[in-house]
Amino acid sequence: MRLNKLKSAMFPVIMIILIALASNGAFAKDFIYAPISNGMQIIDCDTDTIIKTIPYNDTILSAAFSPDGKRYYLNAIQTIYVIDTTTDTLIDTYSFSSELSKVSVFGITVSSDGEKLYLCCSIVKKKQNIPRLNVLPPQLVVYDIASKKVVKNYPIPASFTSPVALRNDLDHLILVGNDIHKIDLKTGKLKLLLGFLNTKKPEDQRNSMVVWQPGSPGDHGIFANPYYDAKGLGYFIIDKNTGKLSLLRGKDVWFAYSSIVSPDKKYLYAVMDELIKVDMATGETIKAVSLETGTNYTVSLTSDGKKIYVGPGGPDISVYDTQTLELLTIIPMMADGEYTTLFTKN
Repeated sequence: MRLNKLKSAMFPVIMIILIALASNGAFAKDFIYAPISNGMQIIDCDTDTIIKTIPYNDTILSAAFSPDGKRYYLNAIQTIYVIDTTTDTLIDTYSFSSELSKVSVFGITVSSDGEKLYLCCSIVKKKQNIPRLNVLPPQLVVYDIASKKVVKNYPIPASFTSPVALRNDLDHLILVGNDIHKIDLKTGKLKLLLGFLNTKKPEDQRNSMVVWQPGSPGDHGIFANPYYDAKGLGYFIIDKNTGKLSLLRGKDVWFAYSSIVSPDKKYLYAVMDELIKVDMATGETIKAVSLETGTNYTVSLTSDGKKIYVGPGGPDISVYDTQTLELLTIIPMMADGEYTTLFTKN
């Protein structure tokens, strides 16, 4: 009888503890979403195994997640595929081209309220039965997700540009292309933040290829990307919480496509033919290792910062220990890919 009373008394306490643990993310699990040719594969980060494949018939250039992590938008240049990450199903497709208008999407991001897509596009139009093409200036297209309509568009310097959404500013967007600009989404006015090609002195010119924006829903919001100039390798850093732009000079020169900042913001990891670990305070190289699978394009970090997923750059993803850069395993994929995103789910 006493034992039953004790159990009854302890039950509410246990439930409160379980709820508290759940709210603090104690039961959270990490998953890697890897869009590849003809399907997106989902990796369980506890076992580093593929647990599901969502089929489609296309090749994905880049992707973007909604701020709440419930939607994942895959950019196939001519089509945007929409993944529901709660059910892990393909729920919609957006196509912007028609018989007389070809729209190619090169850069994509989602507004901080999750209501709009920002698309950096190249647009070519033609008239019926007239053998002449009209190439429009590169455009930033604002697409309303609920109504599935283009609500605004503004000319931008280059179509091959990556838009960076600001978490606390719905009125502005940062565009990274030939230069780095901030665009006013009410007027379309551009403000130059950092020159890459357009600088006062030729020796100040920089080169940076920004296709991938490694990051995860709910992370620290620090986007870093490699650039090169006459002095060597550097990293430009955009704080999506404040809109602040800063530069970090690398002490050594490596070749890198993309980079990601650790959850504690102490380290930066960059990748191409090597995986490089850099001290965020000094730019010093802590360690670098050659990749067994050759060239890879992007990286994802687990939410605890202990494992880094490198690639793909082909039909596989490599998993490394972030402290030692020891290769833990290589996960074979069913096809080539070039992008990943980490989702943490409770």
